[in-house]
Formats: sequence, C-alpha cells, structure tokens
Amino acid sequence: MIDWLTQLGTHAPYMPYVVVLGLLLLSGFGLPIPEDIPLILAGYLCYPWHDGHGYADPWVLFPLTFLAVVGADLMVFMLGRRYGHHVPKLPLMRRFLTEKRLAKTERLLHEHGGKFIFAARFLPGLRAPSIFTAGNFRVPYWKFLLYDGGAALISVPVILGLAYYFANHLEQVRQWVANGERGAIAVILLAVVVFVGVKLLVNRRVSGGK
Repeated sequence: MIDWLTQLGTHAPYMPYVVVLGLLLLSGFGLPIPEDIPLILAGYLCYPWHDGHGYADPWVLFPLTFLAVVGADLMVFMLGRRYGHHVPKLPLMRRFLTEKRLAKTERLLHEHGGKFIFAARFLPGLRAPSIFTAGNFRVPYWKFLLYDGGAALISVPVILGLAYYFANHLEQVRQWVANGERGAIAVILLAVVVFVGVKLLVNRRVSGGK
C-alpha cells in the first residue's frame, strides 16, 4: 500500500492527505483499522526522502492527523449524545458497538468517569464504545475533549514521531507501538488495582473506626 500511495502521491500531491485522513476517520468510527497504521503511514510519507522533501508536508499533515483523530471521536460522541441506543441497532454500527461492549463501557464509565475516557484510547476495542457511551451519558463537551484530547496529545505525536524518525524501520516502529500499547494497558490495569485496593483499605479503616 505504501509503494502504491507514494507513486500516486507523485502525480496527485493531495492523495496522501486524503488516504491518511480517511483511514483515521474510519478507524475512529470503530472499523477494524488500528489507529496506529494511518499514523505510521503519515510519519512515513512526511519523511524527507527526496532532496529534503517527503510525499507530504509534516507541518500540514501532522496537525491534520490530530484533528482527524479528535474529530472522529467527537462525531461518535455526538452520535451517542443525540441518538443514544438507537445507533447500535443500525446494521453498519452494531458490529462494532455491540451490546456487550456498551454494557461494559457503561459500568467502567460510571465507576471511573473522565479517567476511563482518557484510558480508553489505549484500550483496543473499547475506544469507540466508550466514546459513544460518554455521549449517551451526556458527559459535558469540555470534559470529553479535555480527557480524549489529552490522551490524543500523547499517543498521536509519539507514533507520528517514531514513524518519521525511523521511516526506514517501519516494522520496528510497529513493534514499538504494539509494545507501548501493551505497556499502557498494564499500567492502566495496575492503576485500577491500586485504586481499588486503596479504596477498600480506606473503607475498612473508616468502618473499623466507627
């Protein structure tokens, strides 16, 4: 795909932007396209392959990728806010916004609020359902953008930077990203365990002091 896109980009300079942004929007709506793939592709296309120039301008494509990521999330959020549980019944959406995933995200969102919105960006398969559920729960726009945008400010620049500076080693970059995602999941799970443990300990001490 990269070879095809670079050749096409030589004749149609706008195509790298269209393809990357299109893939990011589709990924944001829950289609089985890992978000890291278009981000890695964006970094690769911006690397200065020829006389200091890439197939895309990083000063244009990098901000656009961030806006596309957050914009796609915001659209899913607005669908949840406006249509609630009607959207998952649509043939195109029910494959990704399953009742099981929605029930799970409702419980986690109820228990952890904004922290779960932040963490969900790093949890494969739960991003779209968590964003949709946040909209359905009428989470304020500012709060959603704060947590979701904050998480994107971490993940998007890191992946873009790795792909840009190590464009000759994309397989290694993909491995680093995969390891980073697994590490993030481990940290999130550890944080949840510690939080629950501390909460139980505090409750026990309060109960014992009465």
